[in-house]
Amino acid sequence: MVAKKASFEFDAAGWLFWTVLLAVFLGPCLWGVWQITYEDTSALVRIGMGGVSAAVGAGFVSWVVNAVLQHYRKKKRLAQRKKAKRRG
Repeated sequence: MVAKKASFEFDAAGWLFWTVLLAVFLGPCLWGVWQITYEDTSALVRIGMGGVSAAVGAGFVSWVVNAVLQHYRKKKRLAQRKKAKRRG
């Protein structure tokens, strides 16, 4: 019988994390686009620009979080290998 891990390890920030960030960034990005565009710019263009900038921002933050998580996971894995090598 395989023993299950007692604790949950968060090893990657996936699409759900990106979607939550997109929802969080959408408001500020739309407001920012409304501030920097001309008044006669179409609302559809403004919404599109805000959506794209929010998606890019969410992607960037998600990438940084994944890089940090992978770094810590690699560090932990190397420490476990080193500990196992000392025992054996």
